[in-house]
Amino acid sequence: MTISIINIARNSLKFSLVRAISAILGLPVTIYVATILVPEEYGIYGFLGLWLMYAGLIGPGIFSAGQREIPVLLGRDEEAEALTVQNISISSEMLYTVVPFVIILGASSFFSEPILKFGLIIVAISYLASRLVGFWSGINFIREHFNIVAKARLIALISPLVIAASVYWLKVYALLIAPVIASVFSVIYYCKKGPINYHFALDRTEVVRLLKVGVILQGLTLIFWAFRLTDRTIIAATLPLEQLGLYTYAMAFLMYALTLPTDFGRVLQPILWREAGKASSIFEGFAGTARIAVYMALGLSVLIPIAQLVYYLVMNLITIRYAGSIPIFYVLSYNLYLASIVIIPNLVLRSSIVNRQNITLCLYAIGLALNIAFDLLVIKLGYGVVGVAWVTVCVQALVTLILYRFIKGYISKDMKEFLRFQARILFPFLIVVPFYFFHNYLSSITSSIWTFVGISLAAQVVLWSLVISIFYRDYISISDIKAVIKEVNTVIGDRLRFKKVVK
Repeated sequence: MTISIINIARNSLKFSLVRAISAILGLPVTIYVATILVPEEYGIYGFLGLWLMYAGLIGPGIFSAGQREIPVLLGRDEEAEALTVQNISISSEMLYTVVPFVIILGASSFFSEPILKFGLIIVAISYLASRLVGFWSGINFIREHFNIVAKARLIALISPLVIAASVYWLKVYALLIAPVIASVFSVIYYCKKGPINYHFALDRTEVVRLLKVGVILQGLTLIFWAFRLTDRTIIAATLPLEQLGLYTYAMAFLMYALTLPTDFGRVLQPILWREAGKASSIFEGFAGTARIAVYMALGLSVLIPIAQLVYYLVMNLITIRYAGSIPIFYVLSYNLYLASIVIIPNLVLRSSIVNRQNITLCLYAIGLALNIAFDLLVIKLGYGVVGVAWVTVCVQALVTLILYRFIKGYISKDMKEFLRFQARILFPFLIVVPFYFFHNYLSSITSSIWTFVGISLAAQVVLWSLVISIFYRDYISISDIKAVIKEVNTVIGDRLRFKKVVK
């Protein structure tokens, strides 16, 4: 199996850059909206947004099951079968979509306040529009039409522009209507540039088969988000709001940093599943993921101390009031590696070839229970939010390590080879764990920000120069670095030509 890591990185950067543009546009708009809306109005928007969020999270998962199978069928050149799965999975989900739509519409009749009544009606329409976009976007993505999807997401950035232009007159309604308008333009774009040859089709046997898988995949999504939100939920229930604010602020920065590996994993998914579908055996289909995992482990480990350093600078130079969140972020930054490197076993186990997504579901459910139990314990023992952060990281580490054990037979020939592989991916992470103590010690002995920066950067350069030159010479070359830099420049140039892209 030959998968170009450079190609995956190039395509994932397109989506990461769109996210960056979204953040650049969205932040000033959010601040402007806060000058127009009073907290009560923002609360109404939050309440209405919950309806949309839960409607999106709860479902049969039939389309997700279809998305899992289509790349494998395409890899085997079974285009007709892939089109059949596509049309049946979309048609089934479309029929289900009517249910939340009707429920939200019906709920609107129970509210007497006009803003809630009409707001829920708009939310119902927004739900339908977003689902349509999701279907066309999802199919184009798994068919690896990454340019089309990236351009459609650029078009969706008209949402904050609509909000900025109309919030003064429409108030809360502007925040609700803008996504609908963006979805309409996105659907039009997909119909013109990314048609998927869809026609309504149903087959009872096929729907039932997809539903059995889809329910597990949807359950995994719910458990995963519960796993991610446990720490903040418990902090909110047991500690002062100030502590919650510090933790949430640190977590927000972590989520921004996670966009790079997350986008990489999303692009890898259809490519990996397609290539696995071509292989003559499961082992041949996924053996190449071991090398990808090593690249990810090395890159993410390098990123951790850099992220800690950047966060230290931002807190001390810009948001000084949140300087108390620095130790929290130092701990949470290790999830850059742990929550990203787990992408590989998740993709292998969730593929239609392996079909063992129930293992992932069970492990995250166990992780959720452990998070709850140990979060409450460390808070009771007085370790506060830093203790909660360590629990979050340690539980994620446990889940990640166990999931890798379950893919041993799919990526290595024997235990000796698997142990060598584990050593390669764990070693760079283990050597950056001391940076938590090193950075805390540095900040305690020096009051100069730039002295801190200089010592930290020098230590990182020396450390990684030695580690890469001694242990990872076969993975990193000057030509690879030049190729990555060239691709980054190309992607940035393409995204900056926004007007041409939209046309």
